[in-house]
Amino acid sequence: MKCSDFIAEFLKNQGIGIVFDFTGGMIANLEDSISRLSGIDCLPARHEQAAGFAAEGYARSGKNFGVAISTSGPGATNMVTAIGSCYFDSTPALFITGQVNSKDLRNSKNVRQNGFQELDVVEMVKGITKYAKLILEPNEILYELEKSLFLMKTDRPGPVLLDIPFNVQTAEIEPATLKRFIDSEEYKEKDKERDRLCSDFKKLSQLLEESKAPVVLFGNGIKISKTKDKLKNFLNKNSLPSVSSLLGLGEIAIEQNNYSGFIGTYGNRSANIVLANADLIIVLGSRLDLRQTGNPNLFATQAKIFHVDIDGFSKKDDFKDYFFINTDLNIFFDSLDNLEIKIKTKWLDFIKSVEENFNDKYSEEDGYCNPNLFFSNFSKAVSENSIIVADVGQNQMWLAQSWKIKEGQNLMFSGGMGAMGFSLPASIGAYCGGKTRPVYAFMGDGGFQVNIQELETVKLNNLAIKIFVLNNNSLGMVREFQDQYFDKNYQSTVIGYSCPNIKKIAGAYDIKYFKIKKSTGFNLYNKIINFQGPAIIEVELSPQSTLRPKVVYGESIENQAPFLDDEKKKMLRILKEKFLR
Repeated sequence: MKCSDFIAEFLKNQGIGIVFDFTGGMIANLEDSISRLSGIDCLPARHEQAAGFAAEGYARSGKNFGVAISTSGPGATNMVTAIGSCYFDSTPALFITGQVNSKDLRNSKNVRQNGFQELDVVEMVKGITKYAKLILEPNEILYELEKSLFLMKTDRPGPVLLDIPFNVQTAEIEPATLKRFIDSEEYKEKDKERDRLCSDFKKLSQLLEESKAPVVLFGNGIKISKTKDKLKNFLNKNSLPSVSSLLGLGEIAIEQNNYSGFIGTYGNRSANIVLANADLIIVLGSRLDLRQTGNPNLFATQAKIFHVDIDGFSKKDDFKDYFFINTDLNIFFDSLDNLEIKIKTKWLDFIKSVEENFNDKYSEEDGYCNPNLFFSNFSKAVSENSIIVADVGQNQMWLAQSWKIKEGQNLMFSGGMGAMGFSLPASIGAYCGGKTRPVYAFMGDGGFQVNIQELETVKLNNLAIKIFVLNNNSLGMVREFQDQYFDKNYQSTVIGYSCPNIKKIAGAYDIKYFKIKKSTGFNLYNKIINFQGPAIIEVELSPQSTLRPKVVYGESIENQAPFLDDEKKKMLRILKEKFLR
């Protein structure tokens, strides 16, 4: 059996129906094998980065991992950003790169290159993969595939990469004689390592008994561990209030009791105030990075922190009264069956008053659509089974601040990598992985242009994705930095930057075009939602549109700009004295 045929059959047997690719000579064998096998196919992107993001979207929308393949050299390097995105956001994905024939590989690191488009991609991605391997022996293929998938899914998930030379792909192998990783001593040793995970949570019970104002901060770990229902049970059983990180958004519907929204630099003001006034923060599957904490010296100064994460390296050393548990969230929740603590009603009353009085109000902006109002209103019209994919920049934070999350929705953000151009190709993968679920991709005019070529992928495959471009004719998030720190010198955000005519772009790709000028266009929203094919929707924003609230560098998370006026400060003091003293 040809080795590339074996790889294709292996992927099919893992439940993979679509492999995302951009063709090239060193991967042609695998593409040929996949295309000839019933039940699995290639979906060609127009760029390897886009193929990688599509694999990420596929994994995050369904129950399986994603797969992207590319040729050697520039094909491999073009996928690196997507590999990093999967690594930072803990997305299980298999990346396969073709490589030159084994005999053409350089025989010394002092030699820059031997074969045409030869590149040591394995060495390049070791820091952003859970496992990367150059396969030189065809008979190792099953062992390496099984090992890659095991490591990809074990503990904190992430991407793996296999680099396979052309001659290895074409080699004849005998499947029945192949060595297996699952039967190996290496597998047995790695499987035992999971027994180290802690399951002693007596400290949490003690902390909750002592606490007058606890809150749960949950993050991407809830999605990864698929413990949403267990989280809800834990919260409801103990009447615990909660907030989420950016990547935790979507796990709890906005209307469910005691959920205050997402926290951090661009978080909901009420959620940040709640977190800042808690005396116990239970952190579940979140990293507590700088975008969440603001100035770490001013974060949770009056609170004890109980932190649960499967990644032992997520432990923080700069917080006092800090307790870290390295374990799987499934183990954590399963160990809490007998825990039942009723939270003091004064704390819940404080939270309710904060939510009623301290969330920012928004209005239309000089004839332009207000982005926060747009996301708030449009989200009310979107169905519960929808997949929502945001790009990076202002659009991402406006959506996070104002989207009214419904039960069953899947929100996707590029978190750690923060790559512009993420949402269009990721929505392609999400559409393929989500089967019949409606998919909405949101991006700014800058992110739209980064992977604009994937409009042809959408059109050619008739993917009924609704593509929203929030157009303020600038690279708005950096433009805001320039407002604050560079005396309004808009170099490369306005100066030297422009956005093409989006309506003409839609026409060039033969995709239906809509334009939104007001946030209250409910009839238009329903028309867009009910349109059967792909569509590009331009949302016209003011060139001066800004993000608010936001934490200014060096400030604590509850002290967001625009800062509270004297009347609001006085009201907050009164609420604290009434409910928290």
